[in-house]
Amino acid sequence: MPVPLQDNVGFNTSPHPHVSQPTAYNSGVQLTNAAADTTGTTTVVEGARYRFTAMETGGFIFGMLDPATAANVIWCCPLYNTIEIQIPLGGGTTLYYQTNTNNGLGYLVRIPLNTDETF
Repeated sequence: MPVPLQDNVGFNTSPHPHVSQPTAYNSGVQLTNAAADTTGTTTVVEGARYRFTAMETGGFIFGMLDPATAANVIWCCPLYNTIEIQIPLGGGTTLYYQTNTNNGLGYLVRIPLNTDETF
């Protein structure tokens, strides 16, 4: 019997994050960081699921608090990879991120949790 893959909150997810899955129309956000080890932020929705792809020059780390403190790092995404994350309920609406090199570039896209979810 196949075991379904799950995100960090236990929701079933696609067989691999690179596998296509419907995304919320107009939900993509470009995340950039001109200098390594500086913190950027973007607004997210509590409880929502997102897919992030690191596109250029380096990997990303994410947290619901500043990832400059290692204990705050929740997710990591190496260069040219895609991860799926679930924003914790009660964790706030600000997602913090850093890159390990200058000029990091990636895309964050919201994924519907079910076919009835609307944005």
